[in-house]
Amino acid sequence: MRYSIIALCVLSLLQCITAEPRPEFALGASVPRTDRVGDAADEAQAIISSVNEASEDFTILSELPLLPSVLTVVQNVADEFETLATALVTSITTLASDSSGNVDTVFGAAVDAVADTIAFADDTLPGLTDPLVELIGRALVEKFEDSLEHIGKSLQALQVILNDLKTGAENAVAEAGRTTDISPTIISKNLKRTMITQLVKALNLLRATVPVLKYTVDSTIEGISIADQYMLDLSDKVDSTIGENSSIADELDGIIEAIDDTITDTMADVGSDLAELQTEYDALTNLATTDSAGQLTTLMALFAANLEDLGNRDPSILTTLNSLKDSLIDVYDVVAPLFFIYDSYLVDALITTLVSNGNYSQYCFYKYKDFLIALLESISIEAAVCVDKEVQRLDYFRETIEKMLGLLFFDFEDISDDLTLCNGISDEDNLGECAASMAAIYTRLEDAFGDMFTLGYDVVSREVKATSNRLKICMRLSQSSLLDSEIPQLVTKINDCAEFGPLAEED
Repeated sequence: MRYSIIALCVLSLLQCITAEPRPEFALGASVPRTDRVGDAADEAQAIISSVNEASEDFTILSELPLLPSVLTVVQNVADEFETLATALVTSITTLASDSSGNVDTVFGAAVDAVADTIAFADDTLPGLTDPLVELIGRALVEKFEDSLEHIGKSLQALQVILNDLKTGAENAVAEAGRTTDISPTIISKNLKRTMITQLVKALNLLRATVPVLKYTVDSTIEGISIADQYMLDLSDKVDSTIGENSSIADELDGIIEAIDDTITDTMADVGSDLAELQTEYDALTNLATTDSAGQLTTLMALFAANLEDLGNRDPSILTTLNSLKDSLIDVYDVVAPLFFIYDSYLVDALITTLVSNGNYSQYCFYKYKDFLIALLESISIEAAVCVDKEVQRLDYFRETIEKMLGLLFFDFEDISDDLTLCNGISDEDNLGECAASMAAIYTRLEDAFGDMFTLGYDVVSREVKATSNRLKICMRLSQSSLLDSEIPQLVTKINDCAEFGPLAEED
């Protein structure tokens, strides 16, 4: 056993003898035990470099403005600290390996780097984090402040020992009268082993205190990430439950398509019949010789022009019908906190609680996040009842429109037969009288025919407005308790949970 101990001692001595000369602290002479400085600096740098890893490449996918606003602050804090702390460690590493003899310059750079990092907490941090107070309160600001105060213990230790080492280096140079070839006795006297140990301890303390800042950054980014995904999921849920891709919207799409098909098909039939009437009229060569021929030709064109006028209406009938879907969205104004989620005081309360990184942030988020989903389901059930009623009314309206448009055919179905009779009159005067009579009658008939198109368009427009108003009334009545009590109570619960956690009172 004795020989083993002796062997270990000999091995240790050999390692010390054969070790590569270590840092010089701006002196052209080796300083004892300085090999540990580089190791301590490397370890400190490793944790410093990881502070901004979580925030560096993080991308927000949702459209909630709060998230990028908070993310920017977190990134700025992490990046600036990482830059300053890296410069600090680098300056110490440079100092420890420098043999230039420029004691003031090299030590000054290290001391200044420490001072800059200390000043970051006192001078720069408040300006970076002030926007957070209005956005999410003081919880995260206080964590940043406490983290930097915690790290400040190591910075103060570094500041003290670097100044002591600088004084020692200056005294060594003064005693030796030169910056190189300083005797080990002078080095040991002025830059004691205990001083190097204190520098290593200060670097180790830096490594030990930085993780709290990394945790603050990482946990905040985690909260932002959870919030971002939640907003995407909630948006999809709104869309599939009560939005454009919901079964409720599908019901409206179905009746809108049915009404539009009824109108479109009828207009196509009218157009086809009028085209056939025009062909038949063109074949009545005797009428073409009368004084009323021009008027009759114009009338044929006017009948057909009503179709074109209807097609050129702005908004078109289809656009007007499709506005029913917009009306449905307008209806959800009564439950805006759950429909317009990016402008919702309810969603804001939940997400603010999460990303504020308070004591109970994630606890409260997970406690209440699915309440919003449950409320959406409730809205969906009530909205479906309201929409079902309107779909029944609109289907009856479709049948009514179909019958009303069917009257259009009666306005021109006898024209061809009437004009054919006139065309068969051989007496020129009687032929002219018949043509003039038909022209006068059909002029008034064409006016009424055009009025029917206008009436049909107006009826559709008015019915869409009526449907929208009925939906609003139905939804307002069915969701009154949700809007007036349930949502405000939920917001209160979220806020109380954020403040008191599990001790918050429950109804």
